[in-house]
Amino acid sequence: MADNHAGSVKRGTWLLAARNLALAGTALMVTLLLCELLLRLLGVHYPVYVWTDPLRGIAHIPGARGGDRDDNGRPWIQINRDGMRGPETPLQHTPGTLRIALLGDSFIEAFEVPFDSTVGQVMARRLSALRGAPVEVLNFGTGGYGTTQELLTLRNQVWKYTPDLVLLAVTTGNDITDNYQPLSQGSYRPYYVYQGQELVLDTSFLATKAYRSRAMWTRRLLKVVQRSRLIQLINRVRHASRRSERQQQNMGGSIQGDELGLRDEVQLPPVTDDWREAWRVTEGLLRMMRDECRSRHTPFALVTLTRGTQVTPVRAQKESTLRQLGVPDLFYPDRRLAEFGLQEGIPVLNLAPSMAVEAEQRQVYFHANGDSLGIGHWNSAGHLAAGERIAAWLAGELAGEMKAPRPAAAR
Repeated sequence: MADNHAGSVKRGTWLLAARNLALAGTALMVTLLLCELLLRLLGVHYPVYVWTDPLRGIAHIPGARGGDRDDNGRPWIQINRDGMRGPETPLQHTPGTLRIALLGDSFIEAFEVPFDSTVGQVMARRLSALRGAPVEVLNFGTGGYGTTQELLTLRNQVWKYTPDLVLLAVTTGNDITDNYQPLSQGSYRPYYVYQGQELVLDTSFLATKAYRSRAMWTRRLLKVVQRSRLIQLINRVRHASRRSERQQQNMGGSIQGDELGLRDEVQLPPVTDDWREAWRVTEGLLRMMRDECRSRHTPFALVTLTRGTQVTPVRAQKESTLRQLGVPDLFYPDRRLAEFGLQEGIPVLNLAPSMAVEAEQRQVYFHANGDSLGIGHWNSAGHLAAGERIAAWLAGELAGEMKAPRPAAAR
């Protein structure tokens, strides 16, 4: 009898525990469903546009889209089936149309502004007017890319579109460090490294925990992430936390500046082995891109973009940065790349000097991060100023090479 009573008590305890667990599970599910419903009612959504890529580390998700079509704060983002921001694009372009392949990072991707306001579209409209003939700019920009990933994009994505010109946009604030792992600290992407005098692609990122974790989140759980507003919010918070950690790490070894995530040492001639090697790798990659284009009989040009401190309209802020760095101006990387271009036969346009003058004269900010003016990516004014300058430069400096698109047989 005692054994039966003990067994009954034990079964009762298990039943009570199971009942409590079921109630807790039900309460959790109801809570999650209510959160999901509330987020939908509030219009909170953070679609995912990027997933892991075994070649470049990350890439746009073909067909991803989201944002607000009525432009009430979040621009409508459309990724076409080949992973470019913008509409579907045929491989062959219309005869008489000049097609430009624009490579770059988040400045070119430009998720902060509507597609028609991006630098590439401004450039296309302005250059079309200057040439008196259609110009098409394909946006191959992807946030987080350095020159390595842009070179791999050129080799594996761009050529099938038979561009008449390849234009590389260099974000001097972080592209130099993005090209060299000891300064970048990014373990989710490939790097070119020198072995003797030869640049060799290092794909060891494929075995890292950072890459495998991203692959599980984006590749395996993509449908769930894209459909659940709650998971999108969690993903957003997760990325914001990681980005903050990376920014603080980057700032740990740099001169204190006003733009987190950008290294102010790039404004100075390199004084450490890491910075010298980062520049060496970057310039080697640019030669590889030039040679890749030459092998396809396609002109290659380079434009250096701006950072907020270079083009702030507040003279006192700029003078404070100059004193802090101990330099006469903020254009060292721009000059270095322009001189490199002269030596290597690569046309180079520096945007920062002329945009800095315009910013002061008009008292206009070209960079904004939400409500914070003067930092972050370009706002619409920045895209407009940059696009008009690039178009005028291409129409003038490259007119001899770009009077008309070359026949397909020459590509």
